[in-house]
Amino acid sequence: MKSRKTKVIAILAIAIQNGIITDGDYLEFNLQSPNFQITKNFKLHEFLTKNKKNTFTRLNANIIAEVQDLRDIYGSGIGISSSYRSPAYNKSVNGATSSKHMLGDALDTYPIDGKIAAWKKTVRDNKKSGGIGYYRTFVHIDTGSTRNWNG
Repeated sequence: MKSRKTKVIAILAIAIQNGIITDGDYLEFNLQSPNFQITKNFKLHEFLTKNKKNTFTRLNANIIAEVQDLRDIYGSGIGISSSYRSPAYNKSVNGATSSKHMLGDALDTYPIDGKIAAWKKTVRDNKKSGGIGYYRTFVHIDTGSTRNWNG
């Protein structure tokens, strides 16, 4: 199994090959950017912000690698309901004032098969660092300090 660092390097290389701007471990893209397979199970546009007024998205390749790893363990499709949020957009959706979404370090995820309890268990059992927030219909994951909460 490839290390996380190797996966992140591969994600960044694929992004650069497809004309995506990178800044350290971050990808910067929008709705006009090409849509391509960024990992085995995810296309780039699945990670676009849900802010339709401004689709600029900045996302950490580490969180992309992590959600792919968790999806591999889960064995079924995972959807992304929230990724990068500008400060204004974060405020408009009542996000936390220090939300990791505003840094591009967080994703809200849900199982396509609807089995939220099974997805929560997969994340709980396999995510060893960073933040995990358990909500009724989704699981928040981020690359911040290790902590968890129920929303």
